[in-house]
Amino acid sequence: LAQVGRRRRTANRSTGTSRPKPCHMADDGQAGAFPSQYDESGMTSFDRVEAELRGEQLKLICDLSTGSRVEVVCNVGHDVAYAKGQVSRQTEIEYGRLQFFLDDKLMFDPLSFNDFPAIMASPTKEVLVRVEVAPPIPE
Repeated sequence: LAQVGRRRRTANRSTGTSRPKPCHMADDGQAGAFPSQYDESGMTSFDRVEAELRGEQLKLICDLSTGSRVEVVCNVGHDVAYAKGQVSRQTEIEYGRLQFFLDDKLMFDPLSFNDFPAIMASPTKEVLVRVEVAPPIPE
């Protein structure tokens, strides 16, 4: 190892430089072009994979049993739990008190929206969801 370092210093003295030339420098001293990690749309390969997994944009129109209406914009790759969390934040209703129904069928938390054929068949991806709000638990 010491011998390699000595050779490098000797070689550098012969070229008149004090440091070895960086690998990314061209012979003319200009920085070489590294291949861009971005494509023509400005996305990386990871961005493309993530967008593919998220799927199409989805607009849930949530009619709550309290009489109010809340809209949640997400993607078909999100799960029901994500949308329930968004409704809970917007309405300040505890997450555990919310139940989502699509076509009068309970939407379970771990399912993604792409697991529901009616949502995937919707051309506009605007879906009406009924949200039952359970009464608060007395303390």
